[in-house]
Amino acid sequence: MKTHYKKRSQQGQVLLIVIMLVATAVTIVLSSAFSSRTDTQLSKLEEESQRALSAAEAAIELSLRTGAKVELDALSDYSDQFTGGAVIEETPTDQFLTPLIQKDSQYTFYLAKYDVPSNTFSHYWSGQIADIYFGSESGCPALELTFIKSDSTIDRWIIDPCSKIANGAALSLGASHGSYQFAGTGFNYQASASLPVENSKLLLIRVLAAPTKIGLKGTASFNLQGKTIVSQATNKASGVTKEVVLFQSGPQIPAEFFVTGFSLVNSFENQ
Repeated sequence: MKTHYKKRSQQGQVLLIVIMLVATAVTIVLSSAFSSRTDTQLSKLEEESQRALSAAEAAIELSLRTGAKVELDALSDYSDQFTGGAVIEETPTDQFLTPLIQKDSQYTFYLAKYDVPSNTFSHYWSGQIADIYFGSESGCPALELTFIKSDSTIDRWIIDPCSKIANGAALSLGASHGSYQFAGTGFNYQASASLPVENSKLLLIRVLAAPTKIGLKGTASFNLQGKTIVSQATNKASGVTKEVVLFQSGPQIPAEFFVTGFSLVNSFENQ
């Protein structure tokens, strides 16, 4: 009886081990198959995403060349697989946000409409710049504002909340330190002043000491500062969608053309 019981017990243990091995093997096979399927799906999704991005970029390129709205359904290379297209947004607003301006660089803001072929200005802006927002995570920036008038005379102001510029107090505008939100971006300085923009065709904003974006709030809608093109492409089969937003600014004047006599204080130069 004891021998028979031991044999049955051993057989049961062997069967249990076999079942565990089979279960492990099945788990490995299923896991490998799932991983392979997932990798394939991800690769396909990435491929379709790249193709949708290419379609959206193609629509932007054509829109830039033609200056008009573009429908992907009208493009032979993409009409069978994608829907969407590119639209030029030309709605003036009283808010403007620059890209990040590096230290010692400047941004050219157009207060009058500039015609490139004839190199002439027209439609001078009649509003006032009510608020200027700026700030940097890498230091305290100072701004130099140069207004170029219709007769090519110049008005110049600075905003220097941390006294980075020597001998600039006479032309300085005050700025408040705090936490400000403007056009979806956070800033830590705000300057509120009605600046003399009458008959000004250009505003050159030069950034000193630290890089920053610049937010401008006007009392009236600004002239268009360039072209904003929004392009979207959707894959008809998979539904994958890509959207590309491109802003093409007006011609930018290098900061070297308008280097001023302001100098940074010694304490800052030695940092």
